[in-house]
Amino acid sequence: MKNKKIFTMVMILLLLITQVTGCSQEKSSVNQIAPLDKNKILVMSISRGNSVTKEFADKKQIETLLDNLNGIKFSKMSINEEEEVLDKGKKLNLDTTYVIQLMENKQGIAKAEIAVISEKELILADSETMRSTRTVSYMNQSDDSSLNAVKEICSLVKKAME
Repeated sequence: MKNKKIFTMVMILLLLITQVTGCSQEKSSVNQIAPLDKNKILVMSISRGNSVTKEFADKKQIETLLDNLNGIKFSKMSINEEEEVLDKGKKLNLDTTYVIQLMENKQGIAKAEIAVISEKELILADSETMRSTRTVSYMNQSDDSSLNAVKEICSLVKKAME
């Protein structure tokens, strides 16, 4: 009888540990970080540093961007990593940095925010935390498919801003 109770307690403990670790899985895809309905995103706003902002409603451009985003694996950034990569926010003001907002309409709230830092660095904001005190950010991983997708997005954005 005593062994049965111990066995039951151990099983419950293992089940709880499994559930807790399963629920705390890190987000790694765009659909986990900033879920988007491809058919509802109709506007893309691109800002280059502090100088120029343009809006686009070209469905093909938006689909190309979303397709490339789906090819990127992301890793959560710590506050220190964010400060280092963004040079404490200074990089967002440079004309070499592009910030993309994806919206359902022109006056809508951004459903996703993406910062293209370079041809190798892209940051995606967690849509669940964008309206809170601190937005959690995710950076692309450095595997070949992610880097190729980031390069394609960077190229697309540069062409759009010409």
